[in-house]
Amino acid sequence: MFGKVIVLIMSILSLLLIYNFIRISLVYKNKQEVDQILTYLNKYLTTNYYAPPTNHTAYNSILVKPEFDYCKRSDLYKFYHPDVIMTDTYTFREAKGVIKEALRSSYFDCIPQMYHKLRNTQTLSKHVLPEQLTLPFTYYDQLIHKFKVGQASLCLFQKYNHLPSRHVLSHKDNLMNNQYKYIDSLRDKGIDQECINNATFIPKTYRLFQKQDCKEFFDYLNSNEYQNKIAQDGPQFITKVGLEVHRGRGIKVLFPEETKKLQETYKYGKRCGQDHSLLVAQQYIGNPMLYNNHKIEFRIYWVLASTYPIIAYAYDKTLIRRCIAPFDKFSLNKEAHVCNTAIVKSTLKQRGSDLDLDDENADESELFIDWKLDYLQDLLLKQGKIKDRKWLQNYLYPTVDRMIIHAIKSVEGQITRDSRLAEFFAADFILTDDLKIHIMEINYNPQTLKTTPAREQQHTKMTQDMIDIQNAYLRSKYLRFKKIILKILSKMQKDKRPLDYIITPKILEEINAAYKDKLDQGIKLKDDNLFRLIMDENLPGTKKYKDLIQTKCL
Repeated sequence: MFGKVIVLIMSILSLLLIYNFIRISLVYKNKQEVDQILTYLNKYLTTNYYAPPTNHTAYNSILVKPEFDYCKRSDLYKFYHPDVIMTDTYTFREAKGVIKEALRSSYFDCIPQMYHKLRNTQTLSKHVLPEQLTLPFTYYDQLIHKFKVGQASLCLFQKYNHLPSRHVLSHKDNLMNNQYKYIDSLRDKGIDQECINNATFIPKTYRLFQKQDCKEFFDYLNSNEYQNKIAQDGPQFITKVGLEVHRGRGIKVLFPEETKKLQETYKYGKRCGQDHSLLVAQQYIGNPMLYNNHKIEFRIYWVLASTYPIIAYAYDKTLIRRCIAPFDKFSLNKEAHVCNTAIVKSTLKQRGSDLDLDDENADESELFIDWKLDYLQDLLLKQGKIKDRKWLQNYLYPTVDRMIIHAIKSVEGQITRDSRLAEFFAADFILTDDLKIHIMEINYNPQTLKTTPAREQQHTKMTQDMIDIQNAYLRSKYLRFKKIILKILSKMQKDKRPLDYIITPKILEEINAAYKDKLDQGIKLKDDNLFRLIMDENLPGTKKYKDLIQTKCL
């Protein structure tokens, strides 16, 4: 009896093994041909779209070991396991913080033990990119510099959250430089002044690394007109350093002492053309909107969801920051003029405060404002500064969106075009007491501190909404390419010819069209996604700019 049971068990196990073999054979049917097609697609797309010429060496290791055949394995796996893309989200983050916590709580964290501060040889050789990875959401951008694109990273069925050319917007010298080139190009086209005014998104700025701008600036600084201005209205300029200088470190308000040091450095303008420090001098906005006698600024988070074509979204929730010191235009206290989180932290530290801005339980209610712009609208209505109860919808949001669109358009010829690439930005705006709006700067990888419980909750939701956007475009593209792959596969089997003969110019047109990001195949964003579309080059005419730019201004 016992022997019969053993035989029965062995028979069942044999049947299960046979069934599993048949199932795997069916799942991976035509594996060799599909592998060949995917390898061709990755090579073709990398050749014709983003492909860095050499590995960049200026970045620290991301703690992942490159594998030359990673994309081959990853794309093949996803082709036969559509749920990995269509249902799930596989991601990772190497930097601690709110974003990592949001990713771990809502999605599959592929490499949960990865932290960029662990830099030993064991860790460096430990991590490999999982085949399931769909949306790497890294803080650093080494995957596009250290890894062979299309082989070891940035595969066909992945969406990446960084853009190699992001510096054209985020470096202050580039932002200013591109603004002026953009305005000059509009003038050359004969665009009228009203359009040019609407396209001007930053205050008057002098590029001290350019000889002519530098000379004009110091001529003005040495003039009686300037002396009268500062006597009447206080500081007239702030200086900012370009390149990777953020969080208030490169900002100086030109108080008398700072002005004297700057003049001495440039020999009162005689050294113009000799200094290449990428310094800019920007007009100081001396009539800011105040809240409880403190200057406030607001930050709009936005994403380039794709660069092929350019698609951008802005977030509906706004971060409002308050300067730590009361505003006085004649004050020599930098903390009264610059509302920067890093400056707030530094000031508190210097004062010996026990307040830890990274502590989620810290009470910073007087330093950070959790109310929405709707409250600002109510405030302006009560003060009689506006009468339109839809002022946000009719003025502020359209103005903000149009400025971001013009900022993008000012660099559109410099942006790397590839639908695998995206970027997360924040634009800092200032509102004057006469309700004019200016962009002060644009940052990538903006801070998402916990500051207050409400802010942590908002940043968690924002992260989830960004992932929703990336998923939507990746899933649409996945379905388009699955159709193309099956079409090519069918042709290979029917014609009995190798792949090179099947890829005709018409097929290449279909591949290029499928590679352009767009929401189709029945895919859309979730109903509660708080990002609003502000630019989509898929749309015709002025609709691609949400009708915020008139035809005569293009």
